[in-house]
Amino acid sequence: MLLGYGFYKFVYTNQNGKITELKISRDTYSQKWEQVKAKIASKDKKNEEYKILNAKIFSKTDMLFPSIEQEKIIMVLDKMIKDSNLQADVLGFSEVNSEDTAKSTSKIEGSSTKAGDKNKKAANELDKLVSDFNGTNKKDDNSEKTKDSKVQASTTNTEKSTAKADNSKYIGVYKMQVTLNFKGTYDELISFIEQVEKYEKKIIVSNINLAAGEGSGLSGNLILEFYGVPKINSNDNFKWDYKEPSGKGNPFVGVSIGAVNSETASIIKAAGKSISSFDFEMTAKPSSSDLPTVILGKVKDTNRSTYVYGDNDGIEEVKINLVENSGKYYFKYNTSSNVYPTSNNIGEEFSPIGDSINLIIYSNKRNSKEDLSGVNLKISNGTSKKVFVKILGDDKERPRVNVIPEKGEVNQER
Repeated sequence: MLLGYGFYKFVYTNQNGKITELKISRDTYSQKWEQVKAKIASKDKKNEEYKILNAKIFSKTDMLFPSIEQEKIIMVLDKMIKDSNLQADVLGFSEVNSEDTAKSTSKIEGSSTKAGDKNKKAANELDKLVSDFNGTNKKDDNSEKTKDSKVQASTTNTEKSTAKADNSKYIGVYKMQVTLNFKGTYDELISFIEQVEKYEKKIIVSNINLAAGEGSGLSGNLILEFYGVPKINSNDNFKWDYKEPSGKGNPFVGVSIGAVNSETASIIKAAGKSISSFDFEMTAKPSSSDLPTVILGKVKDTNRSTYVYGDNDGIEEVKINLVENSGKYYFKYNTSSNVYPTSNNIGEEFSPIGDSINLIIYSNKRNSKEDLSGVNLKISNGTSKKVFVKILGDDKERPRVNVIPEKGEVNQER
């Protein structure tokens, strides 16, 4: 009995206490582990939501200029005038006015209205939003100290560019009007207006005055409006076709501008089709991008209402379903995050542009061994037409895009 009591008192009790402490410690660490996993899952979800929101913001402002710069707009208009053979010897430019002041709004439009007050508020909010996002607003000393060196470097560069923009009054939601006095024929005027309408950024023809000239000629003036908004992270693929003049070059005399060749134009040229030859478009990006790894929608959908998004560090599963019913064509597609359309089982009706249903995919080469994001694109073609898929810019050794025909004829070209 003494031996049993001694073992219980000095050995078993101590060991049992340690076991109890270890159980409590295990439960504590288990709770912490679950909390960490929940935070990681929440972070991944928020990162995906951020990328999708960023893509939607970009698509909504994509039709507007990232900045309004008079010398570059002169070059754009000069090319349109020459291509249409219109005679326009006089161009009148207003100042670049920010829509965030009622004064500048009334200066351009002639009066300050309630709509102008709404524009003022919206402009202030947009300018503040972009400044906050890009880190250009002044912070207090405590917040400055908490920044790491990478954020400080990024903020410094952005502040420099913002300061330069402020000196040029390129702030807020900005606007400039151009008054163009012209002479020419009716066909030349229509040709000029068509070029304005087809330009990759939105240019508004707000007013036209016409007067009959000699013979079949016309004369008059028109007012063009250019709008721009600051872009988050300067995320805009638009590139001015402009080279800064040097010496005594005169942009109004003897300038040969040439065609506007942007990255988009060269990509479409490489595809062997014009942008109007494709019904749908998709992008496939690395997970390190500020935009989702997958964006899919209809071509020329300026409102991006038909677009779906997906963000995945690995392989994103995408499905496109095409149906023909009573001579009409319907489409429906989805990613892991979105589906369009959401309320129609058969899909949304569309009219194929050509003899086939065409999809263009803009891919990107792998940027590292850790770049594992990609797309498994499953296409179910339930129509009498062929589906043609053109893939541009994909990685040759480790393709990012994999097209999987599930039904019907699907042809692809890289």
